[in-house]
This record gives sequence, C-alpha cells and structure tokens, in this order.
Amino acid sequence: GYATSYMGKWHLDGDAKPGVGAPAGRDFGFDENQYRYNRGHWKYFDEINGSMQVYTMSEEENFAGRYNQHFSSDFLMDRGIEFIERSVSSEKPFALMISFPDPHAPNQNRPFYSNMYKDLNFRVPATARMNLKHDPAPPGFNNMGYVDNVSPTDDVDQYFDEYEQRHFIDHMQQYFGMAKCIDFNVGKLLEKLNALGIDDNTIVVYTSDHGGMKLEHGIKNKNFPYETSAGIPFVVKYPDRIPAGKIIETAHSSVDFAPTILSMMGITDPPPDVTFQGIDASQELMSSDMIISNNDQITFSINTGNNPSWAAAIKTGYKLIFSHNDVPWLFDLNRDPDELINFASSSWHQPIFEELREALIGALTRYEVPLGKRSNFIYLDVPACYDRRDVLPVNNGKILFCSDIGTDVPMTRCENQEKIRDHCPVSCKTCCQDSPGKIWVNNAVRRCDSLKDFCSIGRVRRFCPVTCNSC
Repeated sequence: GYATSYMGKWHLDGDAKPGVGAPAGRDFGFDENQYRYNRGHWKYFDEINGSMQVYTMSEEENFAGRYNQHFSSDFLMDRGIEFIERSVSSEKPFALMISFPDPHAPNQNRPFYSNMYKDLNFRVPATARMNLKHDPAPPGFNNMGYVDNVSPTDDVDQYFDEYEQRHFIDHMQQYFGMAKCIDFNVGKLLEKLNALGIDDNTIVVYTSDHGGMKLEHGIKNKNFPYETSAGIPFVVKYPDRIPAGKIIETAHSSVDFAPTILSMMGITDPPPDVTFQGIDASQELMSSDMIISNNDQITFSINTGNNPSWAAAIKTGYKLIFSHNDVPWLFDLNRDPDELINFASSSWHQPIFEELREALIGALTRYEVPLGKRSNFIYLDVPACYDRRDVLPVNNGKILFCSDIGTDVPMTRCENQEKIRDHCPVSCKTCCQDSPGKIWVNNAVRRCDSLKDFCSIGRVRRFCPVTCNSC
C-alpha cells in the first residue's frame, strides 16, 4: 500500500488549538501526522525534540537569518519533500497532503515576500462600490456585514478611497506575497520530483478549501456563494496520463476530490464501509479530449454553521441561490461574470431556472442541507409582487428606495411614472396577485392554495397576498 502523510492545517478535530499531531485513535488514516495541527493561524514552525512547535508573527525574530527555513509555507514543504525522499528511498508509493495555512489573515509575510509587491497599487473592486450604493443592490444573502456600517446614503466613494490607503493596498500586497511564497515552494516540489525521476508518474493536485472575497461585492472574507469565495482551483499535473493544457468546464465540488484522486491512484474498490456522495471525475481528467464540459451535471454549494443563510445549485455557466431573506437569485456567469444581475425572472432563463430549482429543492431534503432544516420559510420562486431593492430610478440627486414611497417620494410619482410602478409594485399598491410558484414552508414545498393557515407570517403574506387578504 501507500505510505501516507498529512501536514499543515487540519481543522476537523474539535476545539484543540493548536492540536499538533494525532491523539490516540485520531490519525484519520494517515501513517504520519507529526506536522499536522488542528486550529489557529500560525506563521512560523520549528521542530524541538521531535515535536512541531508553533509561533505567531510577533515571535518572528526568533528565526532571524533563517526565516526561509521556518516560515509556515517553507517549513511544511521542506518536511513534505523529506517524506517523499524517504518513500522513494524505501521504494514505496506515497500519498502526501500539505495544507498550507497561507494565504490567510493575519496578512503578514516573511522578509523578501513581505516587500515583493510594495510597488503595486490595488483598487477596491468596482462591485464593492456598486453593491454598497445599491446600484445594483446586492442579494439578501450579502449583508456586507464586514464593511464598517456604511450605508448607501453615505459617501461610498470617499469611504473606499480612504479605506484603500488605510488598509486595502497593504493587505493585497501581503496577500500576493503569501501566494508567491507558496508558488515558489510548489516549484521547489516539482523540481524535486524531476530530480528523483518520478515526475511523470506522480499526481500533483493544487486546490483550496475556499476563496476570499477581498472586498468583491463589499465583503472582506468568505462563506458566500460568489465565485470569488466558493469557486476554487483544481489544477492537476500527471504527465503520464493527463495531457498538458486540458480544460474541464464541468461543474464539480470538493466532495468529488476523494473518489477522483483515489481512482487516479488505482484505488477503485474502497472498503464496504466507505461511501462517497461525490463523483469520480478521473475519466474526464485522463481522456484525450482537451476541453470537456458536461453541461448536464449539477453540483451544490451550501452555507453551514448555526445560522446558514444560503444554498446553491451550480452547472456550467449558471448558479441558482436560495436564501432565508430574499427571492431566489440566478446568476448567468457567461453574461454577467461579476454576479450582479438576477436572471431568475428572465423569460429566456426559465428553463435553466426551473432545472436548477428542482435540483436544489431535492438537495434540501436529500442531503439535509442546513438552510432547509433551519429556515422555515424560503422563496423557491420569485413572488408575483415584490419591490426591487435597488435605488429608485429618479433624477433628483437623492438616494431613495421603495421604502421611501409615501414619505420622501409622494404616491403621485407611482401614478405618473411607469418606471417607479415597475420598480416598486408593492409600495405603489399596483400589484395584488398570488404567486403561481413555490415556497418552502416548514420543511415542505407548498403553493398559495395550501397556505391559508400561515398568513400570520409576513413572507407568506407577500407571496400570497390574495389568499391572505393583504391587498
């Protein structure tokens, strides 16, 4: 069998912090775990008396003159190469996983890489300014909670201009430096495989557990269904079997990693007690076709935790998101790669919307998706009557919303301007009809004709205003 080792961040074994190594019975199938740790964001490592020790950036000077031996990315790759050399020396096939903690906050880097991009200037993404101005408004699952309580009525451009100089430019310079350090170490690994004469028949996979928003759409961190956060690389090098330059456009998920990689390793018959929900994509990878796109395959991405706010169904070029506080959002990544426009009500997109909707409804129950278990009311279709959350299309220089109709915006504007009525049919009281579509109520799919007893719920009244006598 294979000699196996896991190195770096694990984050799957309770609250232990740092939790170096593997407690009794917690090796999770790996032969070697001495360079594994469970939690925390450590920047430097050392090995003392056979045990890995962890250090924060404040302790950097302990490694003066030898930063490149102990900085996290360098240290872990060096230990990984040593493991490979031992395995090759003993003529044993190996499986090594290195989980680099970087790029990750705190956004600090070792000397050389900390200054590598000091001459680069970075601007806050345009989607941050647009979404924070609600022009267009972000989806409900994007509460922009990491932005410093700035509202659409504030001077958004001034805020972001100041934020760039105060924080963002340095943050991105350090982020690029951390990524470059990993890039250098991956190159070091590839050079070693070549020197050992095992380059052609060694599978190298480069991937990640998640991305980072970096202020796209006004968000600093992760845990959102946008491509910047949920989309991750999956780069595979296997010269004996995979032609260089191959592109796979099929939608895949991290649950596909295990069956795919094990199959490429020749392990196609796992033990009876091991099952996978993922798909074996090895044939896509190892076929002679240079571009592969299975447009029929749908995969899922979900938000977890105590208060899950969204779940998504994804296929090539499209993504449908259900959330607990907004209508469904359908992104067309070909027409709108910045993910700013909701195509859920587009007549041209109805076939793809309905296909993804039914798949995602099925996933809510089949996979016990947290959103479906914890949210009693979810719009599965766009309500027949609903106000848009974008700024009102008015030209008086003011930033106004549908909620301002009847106060700052007189009702006569609804009567006189069609664009106002179309934008705010509920606030303008020009729409009163039950929605013909579906809504998730108490773990079941329902329509308005079965919701009379739920009219005390605001979301049901908005979906079924005739049934609920609310208009």
